[in-house]
Amino acid sequence: METTKREVYVAPKIDYPRYVNLRANHIDMNGDDWSDLAKKLNGSDTSRVTIVHIGDSHLQADMGTAVTRTRLGEHYGSAGRSLIVPFKLAGTNEPVDYTITSSVPMTQARLLKTPWPIEMGFTGIGISPQANDFDLCISAGEPFDSLAIYYSGNTPEIVGDANDISDYSLPGIVQLKLNGPAIQTSINLTNGDNCVVHGINLINGHTGLAYHVIGNNGATYGTYNGVDGFANDIALFDPALIILSLGTNEAFNTTTNDEMRTSMKILVDDLRRACPGAKLLITTPSECQRRRTRRRRRRASFSVNQNVKRLRDVIEGFARTEGIPCYDFYEVAGGTGSSNKWLRDKYLNTDRIHLTRSGYTLQGHLITEAIEEALNNSEK
Repeated sequence: METTKREVYVAPKIDYPRYVNLRANHIDMNGDDWSDLAKKLNGSDTSRVTIVHIGDSHLQADMGTAVTRTRLGEHYGSAGRSLIVPFKLAGTNEPVDYTITSSVPMTQARLLKTPWPIEMGFTGIGISPQANDFDLCISAGEPFDSLAIYYSGNTPEIVGDANDISDYSLPGIVQLKLNGPAIQTSINLTNGDNCVVHGINLINGHTGLAYHVIGNNGATYGTYNGVDGFANDIALFDPALIILSLGTNEAFNTTTNDEMRTSMKILVDDLRRACPGAKLLITTPSECQRRRTRRRRRRASFSVNQNVKRLRDVIEGFARTEGIPCYDFYEVAGGTGSSNKWLRDKYLNTDRIHLTRSGYTLQGHLITEAIEEALNNSEK
């Protein structure tokens, strides 16, 4: 596809609350060098560069990450909406900028709902049609001219327009070239028995930044470690950067410091082995609160979840030891005591764990600015 000269990128000016620690809004590089990553992104007008962002429920709804995807796409060019996951067909919440529907009932599998009735995939979602012939209807806010279906089990075979070019050359992936750019398409498939679909990559052209988000409610480092071949599947994207944003759910169970380090080490080592050319970035979760109930009046009360600060320190220490850049969102958000301020200004949801859309929007702008600063510094 012919490329056009990219417009000069001008970063938006954002007004942040006073308690946001802008002095901390940078990435601690921990000795790593992003100069090659910066070169790749600066050359994305003639090639495709991929970022994979992995996390929990903070990512599943794709609110903050949508801001980062949009801003980096404006800076380096967009290669399309990128990975979309059939969350609704699997019975859970889905981002608002796309839909995936089917007229055929699906057997569902979700990362945290075990045992899985069908094979689990790297997206943390699996849907298997309850018929040999099935359809997938896809709609997105950003045009795409080709797509790739990620699956396990039987290979789904596309039936339909002879002008569409299908490619089955990569195991676990069916690629389809559309007749032209579209914001929606319906695909008829066969061989659905024992086929499990895990996600779809929406592609627009062959150059620019592809920013893939993998997020699942309740996810931890350990749950992704439990997905067979997880790192090898991430390698299919040939990522230039992998971002890991986990730790909130570990803070709501009995995870010890040693268990946290062990789970992080397993995932990081697997990703480094499978994706030797990828840079890594680890982020910390911000302060949140734990719900407590008074037995007599059955009235809910909340207190700061102290485990978040404890595990944030573990995450920071692990990143430093491993030489992995770290973005400390705990400190950027305002550190200890910040959750009440975010709640007061309606940036923290009433569950006191998740952010509101406005809160995730702030978070998306903040981490994007930190990433851009790190890349700019790497060029000097």
